[in-house]
Amino acid sequence: MPYLHLDLPGRYPAAQKRELAMRLCRLYADVMQTQSWRPNVGIAELGEVNLFHIGPNGLEPIVMVLVEFRAGRPAEFRLKLADGIVDACVEVLGVPRRFVLVEFTSHVGEEIYRDGKWVADWTPEEAAAVPAN
Repeated sequence: MPYLHLDLPGRYPAAQKRELAMRLCRLYADVMQTQSWRPNVGIAELGEVNLFHIGPNGLEPIVMVLVEFRAGRPAEFRLKLADGIVDACVEVLGVPRRFVLVEFTSHVGEEIYRDGKWVADWTPEEAAAVPAN
């Protein structure tokens, strides 16, 4: 945790997916004020005919981004992160901005197990605890 999961409506080269994952990890750490080693990114390529929503012209392919995070961050952080996620998907994947949907789910620390223990809820002091890479 935190975990960013992307469902993609196509296939992309490994280098492109790695670039996107790196950008999202750094973006998350910066915006959500945490260490760069905390974010995890998962990318699932569902193919061109497996991920849709109904848009103004019927079915449209989408990029679905689910962001699970520890409770405690203000809505402004999430809004800035969502904008950055959309920007990264547009720039790296070349998808139209309106096709990128971002959904957030918060969890309290005692719902997240890492390195043999429950994690703590987020506090602003975390950003200064260990320098980001």
